[in-house]
Amino acid sequence: MRKFKRYLFISVLLFCSLFSKAQFDSEKYDKESFLIGTLDEYMGYQRVFKAGVDDFNYHRVDIYFQNELKNALYIDSIFRSDYPDIYIVNNGASKGIKLYSATLSAVIDKYYNYKPSWNKTIKVDTIYSGELKKEMLRTEKQKLSFLFGAFLRFGACETKEGEPGKDKKIAMEKFSDRPFIHMMDRIDSTKRDAKCIKYCIETPNAPGKAQICAQLLMEFGCEDVEYIFYKGYIPVSHFAIFKPSEKIKQMIDDVESLKMQILRH
Repeated sequence: MRKFKRYLFISVLLFCSLFSKAQFDSEKYDKESFLIGTLDEYMGYQRVFKAGVDDFNYHRVDIYFQNELKNALYIDSIFRSDYPDIYIVNNGASKGIKLYSATLSAVIDKYYNYKPSWNKTIKVDTIYSGELKKEMLRTEKQKLSFLFGAFLRFGACETKEGEPGKDKKIAMEKFSDRPFIHMMDRIDSTKRDAKCIKYCIETPNAPGKAQICAQLLMEFGCEDVEYIFYKGYIPVSHFAIFKPSEKIKQMIDDVESLKMQILRH
């Protein structure tokens, strides 16, 4: 308990000092859909529904690597006024920063279909794996906000066109019922142009999230949209790769601006 209080005290101090200027544009983006876009869906969005069986996943909003601390604090800062029970725990492990809120996690649960997974708690209770309900993203603002959140956390400048890395050819599967999926080689990162021609959203071990991102990017008029994944690596990386439309390029510019604000504070 003493260690928990120390972690909580540190997070609150950091929250107060870091994010007075990193604001969320609620006129342009929907905060709830933005949060869903940022969530880690590694092996599905994991949840238990009974207190005491697994404190790790009970009422957990999200989990972060240590180098994502500022992201966690930013999420804390923009939701704290609406969800005052939100708090952060950091146990010091590589992926040991966890954001909790009973009230906010209940809102998040409406976005997912949960099924029992093969994963068990230390008390051998079932951990449920959530799959995102795409139909929860109804309006253009909600869809754009979801992509905004996904790109903030998982997005990157992706490729130099026309030069697949000869030493990084990885076998991939094709989903015949999804026309934007096809075979391609990973681009050698040492041969990328300084100018970004394509972008990607990478979601490790989270195929559903990458597929929804690809579908939404197509809806927003992006070109050369591809969903791909690389076999033979752990975790399996899933990518939505695309050339942005004007609206999505504006969104990416907003992401880059927000990233700079978060990093500065």
